[in-house]
Amino acid sequence: PAAFAFDGKLRLIGDPADAKMTQMPKQVVTALPAVLGTLETAKANYTRLGCLFSFTEDGQIGPMSFGGREDLCLQPASCLAALLQRLVSFAAGDAAYATEAAQPFEVAAGVPDAWGEAELSSLRAATDILGWAPERVHAIPYSAALATAYAQRWGQRLGEGEARRVVAFADIGYSQRSVAAFSPKQGSETPELTIEALSSANAPTLGVQSLCAALAQHVAKTLEGKGGEPISMSSKRGARLMTALLKAIKELSMLPDTTVALECFYSDEGDLKVDISRAQFEDVVQPQLQELAQLVHKALSDAGVTAEEVHSAELVGGGMRIPRVQALLSQQFPDLVPVEAEAENGGKAMSKRLRFSLDGASAVASGAAHFAAGRRAVAAKWDFAAQKSSLDEAGLAACRELEAWMSKTNGEEVRRLEKCNELESFVYEARSWLSGPDRALLKPETTEPLLEEAARWFEDAQYDETSTHAMFEEKLDTLKKQLEEHGSEFYEKKRKEKEEKDKFLDAEAEKERQRRHDLGMDADKDDRKMAKSERLKMAMKNKEEGNTVFKAGNLEDAAARYQRALQHINKFYMLDVSPDEKKEADAVTLSIQLNLAQVFLKLAAQTEKDSGKEKAEAVYQKAKGACDEALKVDEENIKAKFRRATAMEKLGDLDGASKEVKSALKADPENADLVKLKERLDKLQAAQNAKAKKMYGKILGERGGRRARAQPRGRSAPLLVEGRGASGARPSLGQDGARGPRPEAPWADAVASQGHRRRARERGTPRASARVGVA
Repeated sequence: PAAFAFDGKLRLIGDPADAKMTQMPKQVVTALPAVLGTLETAKANYTRLGCLFSFTEDGQIGPMSFGGREDLCLQPASCLAALLQRLVSFAAGDAAYATEAAQPFEVAAGVPDAWGEAELSSLRAATDILGWAPERVHAIPYSAALATAYAQRWGQRLGEGEARRVVAFADIGYSQRSVAAFSPKQGSETPELTIEALSSANAPTLGVQSLCAALAQHVAKTLEGKGGEPISMSSKRGARLMTALLKAIKELSMLPDTTVALECFYSDEGDLKVDISRAQFEDVVQPQLQELAQLVHKALSDAGVTAEEVHSAELVGGGMRIPRVQALLSQQFPDLVPVEAEAENGGKAMSKRLRFSLDGASAVASGAAHFAAGRRAVAAKWDFAAQKSSLDEAGLAACRELEAWMSKTNGEEVRRLEKCNELESFVYEARSWLSGPDRALLKPETTEPLLEEAARWFEDAQYDETSTHAMFEEKLDTLKKQLEEHGSEFYEKKRKEKEEKDKFLDAEAEKERQRRHDLGMDADKDDRKMAKSERLKMAMKNKEEGNTVFKAGNLEDAAARYQRALQHINKFYMLDVSPDEKKEADAVTLSIQLNLAQVFLKLAAQTEKDSGKEKAEAVYQKAKGACDEALKVDEENIKAKFRRATAMEKLGDLDGASKEVKSALKADPENADLVKLKERLDKLQAAQNAKAKKMYGKILGERGGRRARAQPRGRSAPLLVEGRGASGARPSLGQDGARGPRPEAPWADAVASQGHRRRARERGTPRASARVGVA
């Protein structure tokens, strides 16, 4: 979370700061990005979000207490600098704190799409405070970071026959929401995927927080109507209620109703208890949901595309797990093929064009990291090196001086507390020795008083603000020397026991290394110099082991052994091989890849049965990949084509599977397995065509009837196509509803797994967070 706090002489950032919110709310800066803009915007966001920290009239954060000062005021850029430095340190280590050495890392910060000049100038000021090179820092919109993550997930490729697709990204975060449209393209000259930004529509004041605030106001008004005390959202009590309601919204994504209970909530220490239903929540937040629908319409209109042209809509952010949000977006992006309704969400199935393929918690950060690493499928929107800072030279110098003092004060306190904990741990450990079988060797009549004296000193010193790191270090060193002097026999015995234990562990480790070496289990780190024939023999040995365990039903072990065999084959190919040797190795490779594909197909079927289709998709992809490798060796292999078609069917690519089967039947028209698979695929496609024709006929009929009636309604809503049917690629329809050729804009997408709904429900509501990628 983008939180910043002071606790005595400690400067806390992220989760440790957020955890202090209930204890010292005025010392915790929350929703930091919201106060980085113009003074007017910062004040409006401060009020809207119910922040409890102090905010001066000239836009500074404070006054706060830290390091003996009670009047500390900070520029928002100073807080942001500390947050950025902490985030980068996770990847760059101590280099993030170096001020004189050359910057060895590159940073890309994901920022809200609605950010303008004022916010970017604060970000530039923060990086200037840290002394980072501006040419090695980038700011990219959230939507661009999501598109970058999307490009990397798809492995720089589109589907077969695709040259372009339109993808929408809907991001409902804690304090903002955005909808953007992008168009991935794949040219003939380069295999890399490039993404064109078509549009972006933003609502910087809307998000999960606004839904929670609307619900909080409803709850407060209801309780006041029953004689309860007024509740101010800009208070510690209001913060408690908001936290409880965020949890309630998460529960309402899974349950039809929930109860919010807060003990000692009122001034008379009375409890708060209120029941909330999902229907009640959806009614309260209806205005915010309508704004989301308008946001979608604006993004599509600005992009110059229709909803039907959108291949899929990627959903991220905590708000996307809310069933009503999913239903609304299903209305905006309905299935292009009719599906049968399911019992969930009031009988309304979620559109299969809604996707959750990006991890909502890390997609922006991972996209920013890819951008920082140079994998930039999306063109940069801003030139950060040319960005002006919000600080002049005098202001920058003052902030750097203040940052150096805060960093030093915090560092000294961290080292003091570490040594304090080390002393406490040693006292407890030594006491345990005196309770053990070697107590006599420590001469307890002498050492026990020493430990008691050290424990008493520690109890006083740990709360004494004047105690220093040096004092704890001296006390610990003195105590250790005294115990070693009086308990020399005990320490000598411990030393010998440690030596014996180390020897035993080294011997066991060597045995394990030898065992793995003999089995070829360390092939990925295999630096042995083998003859070519030996390499091939090892591959065949691992293959036979795989066959044996496969017949025994141990699928995972079989896959591991086949993959180990392929590692030996790969090392074989790296050697100088003759055409005959290559032919022999190719035959072994083909056999292994076919066996591996069969193993993955069985594993996927078992996974689908045990854990659902979502988990099985990745395994079916592995099966298809093994078939792809087999067909590189023998492009007409019937088994490889059959197994690849089977995997493609399970992945929802019915058209691709049918093409594969037809190709194989040309070479082997009497193959019973191929004939049976073709019949199954034909039935699935016929069923989809019939449903599509029925749906479009129904849509056209309803539209005609609606125009004829032309009766005013109190509220209108987009058409919601109900239901979910068999998976598979969707057909395109001509004017008569008959199946026709696929259009160039490939809106007929691959099927989304049924596990997407469960994954959406399980997502937690995120807090306002900073998203930074480092390379």
